[in-house]
Amino acid sequence: MTHDREPDRTWPARQHDWQRKLRRLRLSAEPVEEQLARYKRVTWMLTAVPLGLSLMFLALFSAFRRPDIGAILAGVLFLPVIAIAWLDYVLLAAKVNRYRRERAQYEGEQASEGTGV
Repeated sequence: MTHDREPDRTWPARQHDWQRKLRRLRLSAEPVEEQLARYKRVTWMLTAVPLGLSLMFLALFSAFRRPDIGAILAGVLFLPVIAIAWLDYVLLAAKVNRYRRERAQYEGEQASEGTGV
């Protein structure tokens, strides 16, 4: 009996833990998939804007016949922004996948308890 009730008792605590881990996403607001898709669009913008600025630096330094310095400056200033944005997205997507698997497992256990299997 206590084993059957354990998932009921622990899921709210697990969901609270997941909310803490996925602090940028709200678990009770809208589907996590939509929030993750929005986060991916923001990551693409965090790629496009620094790339545009990098091209401006490259063009500016090319006008003065030093595109090498422009490329180095653009790389130093903007590549970390792009790399960190994508790393953050990949880590968040991995956490969301782990959350979805755990939630599906919990819902599967609840469904099997409900059918009496």
